[in-house]
Amino acid sequence: MADHDSSVDTSDDGGDDPRDDPRDDPRDDPRDAARIDYLTGAAGVELTAADRAELDDLRALLADPHLWAEPPAELENSVVALIAAEAGTAPIDTAPIDTRPIDTAPIDLAAARDRPPNSGSRRRQDQARRWRPRPALLLAAAAVVAVVVSAVLLLQGGSARTFDVALAPTDLVPAAVGSATMTKTDSGWKIHLEATGLPRLDGGQFYQAWLRNADGVQVPIGTFNEGTDVTLWAGVSPADFPTMTVTQEQADGDQRSSGLSVLVGGAHQN
Repeated sequence: MADHDSSVDTSDDGGDDPRDDPRDDPRDDPRDAARIDYLTGAAGVELTAADRAELDDLRALLADPHLWAEPPAELENSVVALIAAEAGTAPIDTAPIDTRPIDTAPIDLAAARDRPPNSGSRRRQDQARRWRPRPALLLAAAAVVAVVVSAVLLLQGGSARTFDVALAPTDLVPAAVGSATMTKTDSGWKIHLEATGLPRLDGGQFYQAWLRNADGVQVPIGTFNEGTDVTLWAGVSPADFPTMTVTQEQADGDQRSSGLSVLVGGAHQN
């Protein structure tokens, strides 16, 4: 009995399968291919520092569970109403979105096969003019944007708590004046101080900043030589230690305040 060849004939029949067209394949671009490999966890991928930082941020954002949290039930109606108001049309029917798996069969691109070569730009423009967003797609896109914005806000932790201090001079250096801003961070209170009229101290002499509470307990928050663009740190809250002072100190082994105050002021929350 003669053998029958049941294999599929893969020879070229003269037709052009659009799926064989590599022009739109991002992996043809070495940079895009490297970025894709890095995101999929491939080892030994060579990337610029900027690309690596961007992809690390993207990977961290996608890994955050807040990004995939279920949006509020009323979000759909709110988005539809906003879209309708912007377009000047009646609200779109907000029937529940079908969440069943989408058919992933290849899209028939036969029409694209017959278009003349080198018409990619014109083809994309024609498609953009013909494309109209479907209500379901608009709702899904709006929901994703809302979730991403919420996730970013959660990651940022909202507005930072801040206090301001106006520093007045003492009789020791009457020409001095200054100000400070205290910002709450996870590490503590970051304090930015600017002062004028203070002579520079060197040779074992320096300025010491303090926070003091109502009982007179003082907490040191840093030292400096002159008052330009000074950064200090406090491990106590200015709400509990509202008085800020700056003293002249000597490196003499005594950690207590010298009492030689040159600036003093009270902290006020913004």
